Amino acid sequence: MARVTETIFVDESGDPGLSAGSKRIRPFFAFGFVYCSDPQGLRKRLRRLLKKLHLKNKYPRHLGEIKFYLPNTDLIQQGYKKADIRHYEAFSPEVRTKSINVIRKEADGVFSAIIDKKKAARTWTTEELGNFTFAQTLIVNIMNSISPPNPPAILYDKGRLSASRTNRFRTYLLNKDSYFQYKGLKKYRGTLPAPIETTSKLEPGIWAADIVAGAFYHKYSHKDWSYANALKSAYIDSGERVYWP
Repeated sequence: MARVTETIFVDESGDPGLSAGSKRIRPFFAFGFVYCSDPQGLRKRLRRLLKKLHLKNKYPRHLGEIKFYLPNTDLIQQGYKKADIRHYEAFSPEVRTKSINVIRKEADGVFSAIIDKKKAARTWTTEELGNFTFAQTLIVNIMNSISPPNPPAILYDKGRLSASRTNRFRTYLLNKDSYFQYKGLKKYRGTLPAPIETTSKLEPGIWAADIVAGAFYHKYSHKDWSYANALKSAYIDSGERVYWP
């Protein structure tokens, strides 16, 4: 029997833009991380949940993935009316809660990194800030905490970076892993594998990471702690890291 691959799923929530307008209107941005020693249960239960939501008309049939926030612009482009969107938005608390319940039961740990964009150095580019936060959180707060017996696969949603920048990010992450080992700061065995882009529509683990990222983005952007608190039983350590407090 083939060995089950331990996996860390990663997704984002919010606007990563660093323009003055973006910092003022949408000052926070979040990454969600979901660790599974065996991701099959998470995948199966989230697919089953999506099917039930579609059958009960509680989630747009056009959407083949569960998301914390409905992509309203995409829905309008697909022909949904504002009344249709309001209908589905009324079920958002239920969708989020049921998704979180699946994550709590099937994942081995969750963590979120929240960026306060107003406090980010002005010299950062959006790409540099995202890459730094992704890699720093993955190594320091997740890998050093869970210290898995084997380096897990790292899957993140396709589209975060262009092809050339994706290769640059892979090199950056592997160099950071080597740097932490050189400095004696690594608390886990092995070398991190290159992160893998995947399509969220085909990978329910990315849906889970979106729910985690959305829960913490919601906490900081809308001052609603309920969804982040609902994930507490699955927290890795404190469950979150803010850049910069």
